[in-house]
Amino acid sequence: MTARLDPSVPVLVTGASSGIGKEFARQFAARGHDVVVVARRVNRLEQVADELSRKHKVDVVPMAADLETDDGRAVIERHLTGKGTPWVLVNNAGFGLTGRVAKLDAARQNAEVQVNVVAVHQLTAAVIPQCVSGRAGGVINVGSTAAFQPIPFMATYAATKAFVLNYTEALAVELSGSGVRAMALCPGAVRTEFSEIAGNSAELEMAMPMSAEKCVRIALRAFDRNRTICIPGIANRVVATSAGVMPRVAVRHIAGLVFRRP
Repeated sequence: MTARLDPSVPVLVTGASSGIGKEFARQFAARGHDVVVVARRVNRLEQVADELSRKHKVDVVPMAADLETDDGRAVIERHLTGKGTPWVLVNNAGFGLTGRVAKLDAARQNAEVQVNVVAVHQLTAAVIPQCVSGRAGGVINVGSTAAFQPIPFMATYAATKAFVLNYTEALAVELSGSGVRAMALCPGAVRTEFSEIAGNSAELEMAMPMSAEKCVRIALRAFDRNRTICIPGIANRVVATSAGVMPRVAVRHIAGLVFRRP
């Protein structure tokens, strides 16, 4: 059965200054939800908030926060729990690093874990009790098709997304019958700024990336249907499924060949 969430439930989107996060904010605002947009780049957030509030006649609040830090995560957690009411939380903020673990900066790898794992866990765990109490809202945790296999040369990134997938699947079972939804969005290549940060723009173009608009449109349709996992695109679903049936030794070596850098 398909059922949209009540638009009176507000939405908070992390990593909302561009790409998938900005598109989630736009499409939820178009549905009539008030939205809080979170990212580090204040100017971009203010532009997003101004554009969406004028176009869709909803409240869009920009909140600058660095989710790599304890203080940044605490600011958003306090906002989510301040009134004790349900939310839709979209944990979209995240980044990936490409290269050998031995050569990548250890501090940046740790920051990757803080944003991709710790922030997702902390904010989800904070908001879910009040969603259950109000029997409304839910969480969309943005993972990746990288979650379905180890990826040499993006080892930390793939591992963080495996956490997102497994955590969200388990949470969805716990929430069954509560009126609260939990979904892991696991896109393949999407045309955003992610590849510029990860340093794998060439691989992105080879993968024929999907637009952020299409990715989020598919995701919200799946969320309306209370799906637990959404993998947008037939090719991406094939990749994710094949990783589960092939021998793991083959999966990791194939992934290593794809992502190996000269």
